[in-house]
Amino acid sequence: MTRPPSAFDATMNSTGSDRPVIVFDILGTLVDQAGSLRRQVSAVTGWDEVSATSVVTTWLDLVAKREHEIISGSSAFAPSHVLDAEALERIAAEGELPMTAVQPLSDAAQRLEPWPDAVEGLTRLAADVTLMGLSNASRRVLTGLSGRSGMRWHQVLSAEDANTYKPDPAIYRVALSAAPVDAPPPYFVAAHAWDLRAAAKAGLRTAYVPRPNGDPPADNDTFELYAENLIELHAKLQN
Repeated sequence: MTRPPSAFDATMNSTGSDRPVIVFDILGTLVDQAGSLRRQVSAVTGWDEVSATSVVTTWLDLVAKREHEIISGSSAFAPSHVLDAEALERIAAEGELPMTAVQPLSDAAQRLEPWPDAVEGLTRLAADVTLMGLSNASRRVLTGLSGRSGMRWHQVLSAEDANTYKPDPAIYRVALSAAPVDAPPPYFVAAHAWDLRAAAKAGLRTAYVPRPNGDPPADNDTFELYAENLIELHAKLQN
């Protein structure tokens, strides 16, 4: 994998609308989506980690399938909390989850836990750059996360703002249109190489941060910035 120099060509002491802009993926990048859901399934059902993991894998696969149907135009848009509810009801109907667990888990996405560096990293970054979130999560889910997690951003955008899901180019264009016009081109930060590739095609610069269960870069991927966590990302932006 080719790693270009870790450079951020916008100054960190910019003020006003010319402050650097960083756009973050949220699910999997700022919060532990799979692990948080697994722990919540275990808490509701009393099941062990293996059984809970199986449910979560099926759950996320069903949601991803529906997102792809929406991107392709074969299905009408529905926000992520609706897709979560549909997936849980289907899993329960097929006998892989108690029906009594559906309602307690229906808002589980609002209780996803931040990665250990996320809150501190965002707080440090917020002093120097304009932070935006760009997520497949619905507005309802993002509101819940904002209230519970302690994560800080200046603006957060949902798939609902584009009526589609990543990696549809339209959702990245929403972030570009929301960035201040006088700011340098935004960076998009994600733990998913597929997300970064789509963001780059839409005109954003890219920064990769590895996370468990993320999508690591391929050998031929070239992103502008690499950091092991948000604390290192902040440090690199100051160099």
